[in-house]
Amino acid sequence: MRLFHRTLDRNGTAAIEFAAVVPLVLLLLWALLESYRLLAAQRALEFAVTRALRYASVNSTVASANTIEAQVSNTVQSLLGTSTVNVAVTFTPAYAPGDAVSIDATYTWTPLILPADFASTQLSSVGTITVQN
Repeated sequence: MRLFHRTLDRNGTAAIEFAAVVPLVLLLLWALLESYRLLAAQRALEFAVTRALRYASVNSTVASANTIEAQVSNTVQSLLGTSTVNVAVTFTPAYAPGDAVSIDATYTWTPLILPADFASTQLSSVGTITVQN
């Protein structure tokens, strides 16, 4: 004799589990995508500064602060699709062979979904090199 025999009705359980898990998976994928975009933007900024430093090091006869800044902006434009980067070029003590050139570039990165005022991040890259030629 069965006193407490119940049949468990499992209809719809998979749908409930799916509805509970999908938002978490989508949030994880979004976070991974945004992390990749942030790291790629930082790496692009570093590459742009490195490239401009090399340009400044070997082209002292034709390069100026404006052309060095343009090197950074053009590289960022080609890699990130935007040229909204702030560049500061400093010559110590002057721009001649044996002197130092410093480049400080900053870029404001914003995520795809969150508002820019809420989640913008300031990326920065600084480099110094000695002028060769």
